[in-house]
Amino acid sequence: MGNRTYLTIRTAPEQQEVLFEGNNSLAYFWLLLLKRKDIEQVRPAFLALYAAGETEETEEGPEDTYVDTDIRIPLAEALSNAAAHRPYIEQVYPSLLPLYDDWRSYLATVPSHDQVLYIDLEEFSGFYANVNLFMEELLDFYEHVSANKAYFKPAISDTTGWEAIGRKQFYAYSGHYRNTPEIVDYQERSQPVKPLSAGYKILIGCWLVFCLAMLGAGLYSVGYFRSVWLRALMALLILTPLLLLAIGGLVWLINKGTKTK
Repeated sequence: MGNRTYLTIRTAPEQQEVLFEGNNSLAYFWLLLLKRKDIEQVRPAFLALYAAGETEETEEGPEDTYVDTDIRIPLAEALSNAAAHRPYIEQVYPSLLPLYDDWRSYLATVPSHDQVLYIDLEEFSGFYANVNLFMEELLDFYEHVSANKAYFKPAISDTTGWEAIGRKQFYAYSGHYRNTPEIVDYQERSQPVKPLSAGYKILIGCWLVFCLAMLGAGLYSVGYFRSVWLRALMALLILTPLLLLAIGGLVWLINKGTKTK
């Protein structure tokens, strides 16, 4: 079992239904439903939660200490915040924009008893040594949003979260959700590739001309040998190193020309 996070609605006064969930991950699309003030408002609740946990570890406190840390956001306000954050997705994660738009549209159609979304991040906070570190992590996300900087991976685990077990509504609603990878390896670091400059293209062209000339000279020299077997042997000895040199030099030039610093 992992540390779960939940995006829920109320279907009745005392009944909640999970729409999306995370497992050992934080769905950053959920934070785009909020503003910094919404995170700050739950800081006292999380402080109380951590304090209660420390009390139970050091003293004989109440066995069942309940602290409500759910972030509550009116659905209309959440959708307004999501719309305001759309330019961030459009600029920084353009490939995720169709998924983001589908998700926003879907949330607008979900029937809710009180027209409020509830975001439960309590279990995920357990990954942090103290509540301040957790809060700063959440608030740091909004710093990246305001600066149009990438922060999360383009995967279900880091965007919408997984649709809750037993639900298939959003799965049927959004083909973009179905085609989004569930997770992306956090060890994977793809390097951006820059286009070849005109200078490198000229250099590669010169290298190809030089290599063709060398291969031509090699073929010409092989013709001096009368024996077929001797020609084959000399072709192997002369042409093989030239081919390896030509291919190796071409690969090196291309890698050098497209590598980013």
